[in-house]
Amino acid sequence: MGESYPKPDPATAVAYIVVASAVTGVGFLLTAPIPLIPGAIHWRVLAFLPCIFGVLFGPIVGFLAGAIGNTLWALMGGYFNPATPIFDLVGVGLTGLIPGLFAKPEDVLSTKGLIKVTLVSLVSGIIMVPIVAVGFDWVGVAPFGPAVVFLALSDLPPILIGTPIVLSAVTPALIKRGLLKWRL
Repeated sequence: MGESYPKPDPATAVAYIVVASAVTGVGFLLTAPIPLIPGAIHWRVLAFLPCIFGVLFGPIVGFLAGAIGNTLWALMGGYFNPATPIFDLVGVGLTGLIPGLFAKPEDVLSTKGLIKVTLVSLVSGIIMVPIVAVGFDWVGVAPFGPAVVFLALSDLPPILIGTPIVLSAVTPALIKRGLLKWRL
């Protein structure tokens, strides 16, 4: 498989976006039981999901998986606030967009490429943290400083560790079976 991917048809794109968003939202909900700032920030074991969807299926799917998935998590978990559809949506969406822009599935097949994917994903998380923290401060959920610290603790380790582990486990099989046919 080359590094050039066609765009999917609209029905396929919508289906993948819906599934990626649902997996992200439900995954965040089911694996975020440890509050770091109660009612605001929970340790998110699966914070890497938008990164995975971005690398595998492209930046738009990655962005929407993070943006919509996080919004679903906030709605289902009772954490939705006025900052959610602005700061959380953009910030968490970037954790899927940025890896999707700078990495492709084939990158995962080499050590150098996997390091690149990991670092790009980590940078996306580092960019996300202050954006979401501004929103928390704006609505009075948590002051900016503590929000930055606890968002970094909740999301960056899972992104740094989970992204390369999961991509290394699933990408070779997806490529071998010809299941990565497009990116959006």
